[in-house]
Amino acid sequence: MSRRSEKTATKSMVWLSKTACSGRDYVTNGGHLIITCRTAVKKRDGHIWEADWVAPISSLIGARVRATDMLSDYNKGDILMNTKHYIWNNWADLLEPEKGVKILATFNNQFYKGQAVVVKRTLGKGSVTYIGVDTDDSKLEKDIVRDIYLSAGATTEDYPQGIYIYWRDGFYVAVNYSSDNYTMNIPESAKILIGDKILKPARVLVWSE
Repeated sequence: MSRRSEKTATKSMVWLSKTACSGRDYVTNGGHLIITCRTAVKKRDGHIWEADWVAPISSLIGARVRATDMLSDYNKGDILMNTKHYIWNNWADLLEPEKGVKILATFNNQFYKGQAVVVKRTLGKGSVTYIGVDTDDSKLEKDIVRDIYLSAGATTEDYPQGIYIYWRDGFYVAVNYSSDNYTMNIPESAKILIGDKILKPARVLVWSE
């Protein structure tokens, strides 16, 4: 999955623009909320909260951000999730999870090796996942998002760079920003409204299922 290219069968990702209370309601009713690092760091006026780091969402994610770290361009941090390693160097949160909160990934080097960097909390019928790191290649974030989609019963596609898929009001829209043709994997029963199944560079395909 390239960024913004996730396709789900019957579920969708929801962007919440209000408060942590909205997020809590969404999760307890069965939603799966994914929050990335630097969320809720500042107020709307750009000022840091006069409280603990990311105070508005700490109770929601079930963890306290104890500290943050940024590495130099020539220094690489290592994160371990299951048996897979991921590289980062620009921003990471050192998390202190509450009891019962699952640790999905930990730092694998630096002086804080072994500390949590990605956590997941079950709340009501849903879950909250906090990704406390920003990786340049987005491989860690991609794997986490895919796992959450699959655990929720959704399906995903893995599109190459430059292929973007959107869904809106019952229609799927695919655009090709790459330099190569790409054959779209759509159901035989799909109704193509605009374009062709073989998506050429700088072309668009619109279909319904």
